[in-house]
Amino acid sequence: MASFKNEKLNRLLIISLVVILVSLLSAIWPTDYYVESPGIAKELSSLVKVKNGYKDEIKGKFRLTAVSLETASVLEYYYVSLFKPQGVALTPLGKQLPPEVEPREYFEMMKDVMKESKLKAKAVALRQAGYDFEITGQGAEIVKVLKESNAKDKLKEGDIITEVDDKKISLVTEVIDKIRKRKIGESVDLTIKREDKTHKYSIKTKELENSPGKASLGVLISSYKRSYNFPVEIEINSGDIGGPSAGMVFTLEVLNQLTKNDLTHGKDIAGTGTIDLEGNVGEISGVEQKILAAEREGAEIFLSPAGNYEKAKESATKIKVVSVDKVEDAIDFLNSLE
Repeated sequence: MASFKNEKLNRLLIISLVVILVSLLSAIWPTDYYVESPGIAKELSSLVKVKNGYKDEIKGKFRLTAVSLETASVLEYYYVSLFKPQGVALTPLGKQLPPEVEPREYFEMMKDVMKESKLKAKAVALRQAGYDFEITGQGAEIVKVLKESNAKDKLKEGDIITEVDDKKISLVTEVIDKIRKRKIGESVDLTIKREDKTHKYSIKTKELENSPGKASLGVLISSYKRSYNFPVEIEINSGDIGGPSAGMVFTLEVLNQLTKNDLTHGKDIAGTGTIDLEGNVGEISGVEQKILAAEREGAEIFLSPAGNYEKAKESATKIKVVSVDKVEDAIDFLNSLE
C-alpha cells in the first residue's frame, strides 16, 4: 500500500514538474512574431536642450510617443491571439523587417533615420524662428540591394544616389520621401555616382512584404557626407529610439525653447509624425498604440498626421486629436489655445 502511494506521489511530482517546465518554456521561448503594444509617451523637455533658450519659461509639455516592439514568446502569442487586448497586435517578423535584413542591421538603419529626423527637426524649428543656415550632403549611399528589388541588376552596394528624377538630393530622407509618394510599379529615375563615373537608371518601384501598400526601391541607404552648421547649439537625446516618427514633436519642442512664445500654453501635448525640410508632416505606423500611450500618461491633446487622423480619432477615448498636415498647422492650432 505504501509502495502504491509513493508511486502515485512520484507520478504527480513528475507531472507537476513537466507542467512547470512547459509553462516556463512557453513564457520565454520565442516565436516568429513581434508583439506591438503602447510604448512610451516621453516628455521632451528632458531630451531637448537649446543653448540660452527659454526652457524654464515653458508651462506645459510636449511628448513623443512610441510603439513597444518585442519578440513574442509562445505564452504571449496565445494570450494576444485569444484575448486580443486593446492596442496590442501580433506582427510576423517578415512583415516588420525587410527581407534579408537582420534585426540588428535594421535597428541600426532606424537609428540613422532618427539622426536625420532630429537634424530636420532642428532645421525646420530654426527656420520658423527666423534663422538662416545651410544643410549639405552629397547624396545617399546604397548599403544593400535586396534580392527581390527591381534594382538588383543595376545598383550595387557603395553606389551614391545623387539625383532622383533629375532633382539633386542631399539626405537619405529626401530619397525616402520621394519614393513614398510614388505608386507601386511606377518608375523612378536615379542618377548614380559609382567610383568616378555617373550612371542613370530607371527603376520600377514595388511592394515589399514588410511594407504592404507602399512603393519601395528595395534598397537600404544611408546619408553620404552629411554636414550642417546651425547658428544655435541644440541637443536632442533620443536614446535607443529609432525611426523618423518623432520629427514633428521634436520640431515643436525645439521651436518652443528657441522663442519666448510658449506654444504649450500650459497643456500636456503628445504627438507623432515625420517631418521634412519643408515642414510637411508625414504618416507613421502604430498610431493606435501611440494614442493609448499618450492617454495613459495623461496627455490632453494628440497631434496626428492628417493621413493617420481617422484611425487616431477612432482609437482615442478621452484625448483630443488634432489633424496636422504641415508644422504650421500645429503652430496655428497651438497659438489658438491662448
